[in-house]
Amino acid sequence: MPTNHNRVDRRGFLRQAATGIGVAAVGTPSASFAQEQRASAVEKPTPEDVIWRSKAPTMAYRRLGRTKYMVSRLIAGWGGDDRLWRRMVQSGINYIDTARGYGNHEEQLRNFLQRFRERIWITSKSTGIAGYNKIDDEVEKLYRNAMNSFLGDGSGDMLTLHHQAVTKQKESGDKPDLRPIGAVIARLYTSLLDESLARMGIDDVDCYMMHGIEIPWIFDCVELWEAYEKVHKAGKVKHFGFSVHKHHKEVLAAGIEANARGPWKIDLVMPGVNPESFDHLKDELAALKKQDVGIIAMKTSGIKNRPVDGREKKFDSLMGGREYNEWERAKLWMLHLTEDLIDGVIAGITGNEELEKDLQLPSVQLSAAARRELDAIVKLEMAGACHLCGDCATNCPEHIAVTDMIRYHAYIHQYDDKEMARELYAMAGYDPAALCNNCGHCTAVCPSQVPITQLLRQLSLDMRA
Repeated sequence: MPTNHNRVDRRGFLRQAATGIGVAAVGTPSASFAQEQRASAVEKPTPEDVIWRSKAPTMAYRRLGRTKYMVSRLIAGWGGDDRLWRRMVQSGINYIDTARGYGNHEEQLRNFLQRFRERIWITSKSTGIAGYNKIDDEVEKLYRNAMNSFLGDGSGDMLTLHHQAVTKQKESGDKPDLRPIGAVIARLYTSLLDESLARMGIDDVDCYMMHGIEIPWIFDCVELWEAYEKVHKAGKVKHFGFSVHKHHKEVLAAGIEANARGPWKIDLVMPGVNPESFDHLKDELAALKKQDVGIIAMKTSGIKNRPVDGREKKFDSLMGGREYNEWERAKLWMLHLTEDLIDGVIAGITGNEELEKDLQLPSVQLSAAARRELDAIVKLEMAGACHLCGDCATNCPEHIAVTDMIRYHAYIHQYDDKEMARELYAMAGYDPAALCNNCGHCTAVCPSQVPITQLLRQLSLDMRA
């Protein structure tokens, strides 16, 4: 559980972290959030402060936090082949994101990496330990046992158990024994890293992330950090990081606190953040940047609920007649309107036409009028987009992983990737979406009013089609 910060609550901690005040300090922040961002925007890294591997004059770059790596603002995600990846490198993209859970993506990269490994940053992720498609069965069992011993009851939603344990810890000073869980997580992280390296045919990765963390208490499992340090010293991985698909505020806040108290040194995070959820996560993102953590945004187009109102032509005219689709507008927003809090944006690029269009986005010049119109049109387009907050899953009496179900629905109906949706859905071993009894608990707590029960019914039908 997070340590007891006495009079400093989570919001206060984030406010202090974003303004450079330590956890134990007392006082008023010395500058406003906007002032901090203006200051950071004008700071330019000196040549000795950065690391280059490859670049192109038409691509925009950003220092990736304390990794010092100059990363292309556009990052290659799932999809592609050798020919497309070579074109990406030639065009200045110098970061590829993959994961154990992305089908055979790691294996597909193998031949490409034999030739281009020294020119790119490669991140992979340990799927299925602490979230993304599932929490490891042994990890969940041990945690519930620990909560049963600590709270007297280990049943129910895991995030709710975490909150109850934090409350008891603050009141009593006692802590649950998470060491057995930490040992299992450490073992899984190490073994999955070795499997990923073997699949890609390389000796090391720049970052091996914990994939889709949804359990904030993982940062109390110091055994994971110790396992990372061992593989780091062995030369297998250079930096530690994590991605998060739900419970963003809780998980990011826990990571920020872990960085502040040590021994953790989290260098890179990858949150699912879009124009609709950005303001909701701004405090956490600002605190991470104050710690000099690199931030890569994924799921930037959101999981949308309603269409735009036809203002596309006005924006296109402000951009000289060049037409932008909804995916490109979302990427433009994340690249140019996020107050320098986002270093790079993941793009799942599957073909040359899509690549050539996306390559122009980081260096696009937006007039003041275009910025205003882009903000208006994207905010309208994203109204009702899923925040990936996880409140729906926390409040589901059937314990359905609702946020995951919404994500799988998006893979089918927005990303046109039914194969990935089926593969991830099948890992549950049953038809979870079919368990929905239309109680409405999820819809009642959804900040975006996503029609969740309708999506679950459709997803169950999709999986049987």
